Amino acid sequence: MKKLLFALTFIIGLNSYGQSTVMLAMALEDGKEDAYLKMEKNWQTLNEAAVDKGIITQWSVWKRTPREGDEGWAEYFVMIRRNAAQEKLNVDWEELSYKVFKGKSKKSIDKMLSNQGIVKEMRSRTYKLETTTGWRGLEWEIGDKAYFHYMTQKNKDFIDYERAVWKPIAQQKILDGYLKYWGVSKLVDSNDLTKELKSSSTHIAFNFPTKKQNEPEMIPSEDFLSAKSWEGLIKL
Repeated sequence: MKKLLFALTFIIGLNSYGQSTVMLAMALEDGKEDAYLKMEKNWQTLNEAAVDKGIITQWSVWKRTPREGDEGWAEYFVMIRRNAAQEKLNVDWEELSYKVFKGKSKKSIDKMLSNQGIVKEMRSRTYKLETTTGWRGLEWEIGDKAYFHYMTQKNKDFIDYERAVWKPIAQQKILDGYLKYWGVSKLVDSNDLTKELKSSSTHIAFNFPTKKQNEPEMIPSEDFLSAKSWEGLIKL
């Protein structure tokens, strides 16, 4: 579970199936949280310019809610969303930073944006959207919470199953006011630090709940199709 700290959202193309998301898992050095948040404030300024120029679609920073026994997990996650056209752009980020922080020296800018001595490990994953609902309440708000979980594809019908069974359930939750968004994306790339984890996950699912309370517990029906749906979930 995470709480949104910084967000920049460009509505056009938000649910495009041509989009990709880079997820940066940030494991911090001890005692460096304040320095990290200060650095991300600088990156927010730079990414605001990137959104305005159509270089990226969206950038956001999320704080992970810690759990007992999860040593090694990242404390923060940075999400960078691009559409298909943006992926083809050859962007000179250094030149853009000079324009954004006009009047500052290269040394000063490098220091403002550097995570050296702040971030212990940055594990990168790139995902391509495969199935999704619509979006209720297009813009995120500071303080919003979201959930994600990794999944491993075990058969060729994996996405068809998610689309046929779980997408309608998520859409109903959206209509009932309990959910803003649901989607499943496929892992298409990762950096060396991520590969060293030797994770078997192939996909990631995102859920963005609303603040509406008292959501009814979802209890599996005893009919044949419902039983097969839950059976399929266990086998995926």
